[in-house]
Amino acid sequence: MNRAVKVVFALLLLLAACGKGGDNTADNPAGDPDNDPGTGTPPSAICEAPSLADISAPRAVVGNGTAASCTAEALQDAANGGGVIAFACGADPVTIEVPSQIVFTLESVLDGGGLVTLSGGGAARILYLDSGYDRTTPRLTVQRLTFRDGNAPVGADDTASGGGAIYRDGGSLTVIDCTFLDNRASLAGQDVAGGAIYAFGGGETIISGSMFNGNRASDGGAVGSLNGDLIIINSTFTNNAATGTGGNPGNGGCGGAIYMDGADEVTSMCGVVIAGNEAGAIGGGFFRVSNDHSGSLAMDRTAVEANVVTDQASGNAGGLYLQGLALTVTNSAITNNQAFYNGGIWIHTSEVEMTNTTIAGNVAFGSNGGGLWLSSPVTGTILNCTIADNSAPADGQGGGAVFNAGNITGLELKNTIIANNTSGTWAPGCSDLLGDGGGNLEWPDGAQCSASPRVADPLLGALGDHGGQTETMLPSSSSPAKELGTGCPETDQRGRPRSEPCTAGAVEIE
Repeated sequence: MNRAVKVVFALLLLLAACGKGGDNTADNPAGDPDNDPGTGTPPSAICEAPSLADISAPRAVVGNGTAASCTAEALQDAANGGGVIAFACGADPVTIEVPSQIVFTLESVLDGGGLVTLSGGGAARILYLDSGYDRTTPRLTVQRLTFRDGNAPVGADDTASGGGAIYRDGGSLTVIDCTFLDNRASLAGQDVAGGAIYAFGGGETIISGSMFNGNRASDGGAVGSLNGDLIIINSTFTNNAATGTGGNPGNGGCGGAIYMDGADEVTSMCGVVIAGNEAGAIGGGFFRVSNDHSGSLAMDRTAVEANVVTDQASGNAGGLYLQGLALTVTNSAITNNQAFYNGGIWIHTSEVEMTNTTIAGNVAFGSNGGGLWLSSPVTGTILNCTIADNSAPADGQGGGAVFNAGNITGLELKNTIIANNTSGTWAPGCSDLLGDGGGNLEWPDGAQCSASPRVADPLLGALGDHGGQTETMLPSSSSPAKELGTGCPETDQRGRPRSEPCTAGAVEIE
């Protein structure tokens, strides 16, 4: 068995290790909001999002106009009747301490008006939606609330030990314009997930316009989901941590910000920022497995930036780990992520459509695949993307840009720039040739990823904010990438019109 095959086999074992959930008793600096590398607020509303629920005629109001009247007992009384629930706690912001979880069993809307914080005090979970694993109703909608310092109970069943702020046991959940700070679930337990939110079975979870910072759990530092659809819109995940190690069997550590497991569920992210999160084993930013290869993930206008897997010996997929999915990525950026194996995005799936996406500055500090790692035969197209400045170590088996452990692939490169990736003297670009759809520009010579690229320096500028919703690398006006591509998308990564022929790579020269 050669080294590449051994590496793949070992990683797939670790993978299986993370199909569900960890132990890390050390304090995690990702829990410190002062370390936030992002904005600390949700990104602007760039993607279509659900509207706030109508609260003009609430069924119940918590409080009588004073802060003292807004208590956990009053909130539980209101929750017992379901319907629309508002707060009357005065004109100033108020924090309501929740000594034991507030239970909802009926269709409900809970609106904090931007003034109410619900706190578990570091000792209690905050909200619990009690339905049934195979039921899609009732729906709990929470909006304009802050959830902080929730702490999920430790149970005999690891899956019941997730969700420090909210646990959805069946039913459906909608979260709009909320903030989740320093919530936690158990840091030990291979099936524990969701420091802030855990969604278990049932229907869908929708998260819109929300911010997650400093949340921790064995898997899915901020959000965990098992066997339910997950839709995330215009939201930010920073400084969250999957504290487990070793995978499953083991102590978890999958998905620094988000962990999702299941089968044919839909996963969708639009206008999302996943930055500065960490995982102990796999998927520094995001981890998603479809166990029967029937799931899907659509990612649009999303940034996965500066996430890390902390395992210095076998950590995998600094940015995203994706398995068993029909994958569509558009107008996104996967940048400056790090792990021992594969810095950027690990793809163990069969169908990939990636368009107008920048994969740059990712580092595999111990082995192969700086930018992408293809661990199984893949079909599809990488169209008008920029894969640049990624690196793998000199003593690895290559693939500074792309490591193709699947060896045989139907994945085609078209109108794509692959430039300035490094991996010592062997395969600084790709470990094996991918399909050649034409219009590709590769640099330097000897780093080929396609059969007949144009070999020339694309004269790329630094990664940065050059318009649009995600970071890009602008080629100079004299770049040989200009008018190299045909069959181009209508717009580039920034949403600006393309010409035909168009500039190769993610950004059109204007």
